[in-house]
Amino acid sequence: MTEFQRADGVAIVTGAAGGMGSHCARLLGEAGWTELILCDLDEARMAPVAEALRATGAKIDLLGGQITDPAFPGQLLDKLGARSIGAVIHTAGVSPHMTTAERILQINLDATQAIVDAIRPRMAQGGAAVLYASMASYFSGGAEADAAFEAPLPAGGSAELMHFVANEGMAYTLSKRAVRAIAKREAKGFGERGARIMSLSPGLIDTSMNAGEANDHTAAMLSGAALPRLGRPAELAAASVFLVSPQAGFITGCDLRVDGGALSSLGI
Repeated sequence: MTEFQRADGVAIVTGAAGGMGSHCARLLGEAGWTELILCDLDEARMAPVAEALRATGAKIDLLGGQITDPAFPGQLLDKLGARSIGAVIHTAGVSPHMTTAERILQINLDATQAIVDAIRPRMAQGGAAVLYASMASYFSGGAEADAAFEAPLPAGGSAELMHFVANEGMAYTLSKRAVRAIAKREAKGFGERGARIMSLSPGLIDTSMNAGEANDHTAAMLSGAALPRLGRPAELAAASVFLVSPQAGFITGCDLRVDGGALSSLGI
């Protein structure tokens, strides 16, 4: 590949109907990606995003379904067909107020690992994947729990780690810590294919999902941040599309914090 030549292949976005995922899909189209696979719970929710991209001439495939379904990775590869993967932006996930601790681990952790396992052998030379973690992943769940979630997923999945999880908030924090660890651990394997993988940790972002998490603690974090405002979904999308671009070609195995300086203001 010549300097700054975009990877061949398909761009995949999970959570593509959501605030961050839909912006990622739009910006990928603006960046010149002409073949995309958009994934979310059902195809109808993705229709507006898909139609806007198709109006620009892009070829769009839709995959509706639960990412925790054991069949989901295979369905994604079926949509891919013989094509290779140039970019993946995995935004799909749930926050503490949305479901049980067990489901948070299944969606945020088990499904993320399953998707990474599926895409790894299909990555194009120069391709890249971004996994959405969270600012919350930088808070400790205790030394033993942190170590357990940073290790490879046990054979029985996150069910074997439930004894570390006291509540939904802890499930979220530890599941997102695990996402960061996946990106770090997988970098060598992706690199052997000439591809990259990294994580991105959003801070407090102006989306409907994050609105349900507003409380005195998040308000205090926001007021103390270097940039005391909510982030915009388009800002997360711009960072994500940069990370999968050739301009970021020497970045892999690490986490990008897009949090307005909230963590640094806490000394983290």
